[in-house]
Amino acid sequence: MAEKGHGEAAVSCSGGQGDQRMTTPSDQPGPWGAVLPEPPPQAPPADNRSISPIALGLIAVWLGSGSALGLMSAPPAALTFVFVVSGWILALSIHEFGHALVAHLAGDTTVEGRGYLTLNPLKYTDPFMSIIIPVMVLAIGGIGFPGGAVYLRQDLMRSRLWRSAASLAGPAGTLAVFLLLAAILAGMRALNLGGAAMAAVSVLTFLQATALILNLAPIPGLDGYGALRPFIPEALRNALIPLERFAALGFVLALLWLQPVSVVLFGLAGALCHLVGVSPGEVVAGLKAFQFWT
Repeated sequence: MAEKGHGEAAVSCSGGQGDQRMTTPSDQPGPWGAVLPEPPPQAPPADNRSISPIALGLIAVWLGSGSALGLMSAPPAALTFVFVVSGWILALSIHEFGHALVAHLAGDTTVEGRGYLTLNPLKYTDPFMSIIIPVMVLAIGGIGFPGGAVYLRQDLMRSRLWRSAASLAGPAGTLAVFLLLAAILAGMRALNLGGAAMAAVSVLTFLQATALILNLAPIPGLDGYGALRPFIPEALRNALIPLERFAALGFVLALLWLQPVSVVLFGLAGALCHLVGVSPGEVVAGLKAFQFWT
């Protein structure tokens, strides 16, 4: 779709939400973009400007499970699963918050009313593409799958540079989480803390590395392509529209089932983790505990 002429259309970062119906993909950052009918404008509720109770609850679960991993001498492996999944959902919320915040700064006045600035994961999710599939990919392949969903107004953003920046803001959020986790690991080493907690934080850090690399791939439907899309000639953009909804999912399936592809991803993620001092052995131990049913 051309950058101009969006009219009153809203565009999706990834997946469907509520009773909205997806039609044709757009140049919005994130996988599975879609042009959607825009509802009548409404004044944003006051609570759309503060962190949601759901996000605060997830933070409590993440911190609580992490503390239990550190304090228990032999914590159940399922506790690592709780820690990693809750941390992953929080990281996904930060990723989508990044998209929405930059879009808001770029002139999209609708994101506040949609609740995208509250870090509420329910505002970013489609139950199948944002929860079920990502957790399955995490559990089976140890890959950080980008499954969030935000609907933004490209036509309200000031320029192509702002649209590109909105695409890159999600990976920037993922990078921030990655660096925060790396700092936590450094602090744990300084305090001579190890065991299950160290392994759990290590595998969550590794998953953020895979998510960052995957999101930046210049593949239709992913953020790397979204950053380039505003500058691609209109005819080529239109020709790629049919691929945008399915190319990212196809890429992830290739990562799961084609070893040469997954070797490249894991190699890049491992190199990135090595730069910040993440131990491969701790990542492997954390992944084994996370996949407690194997």
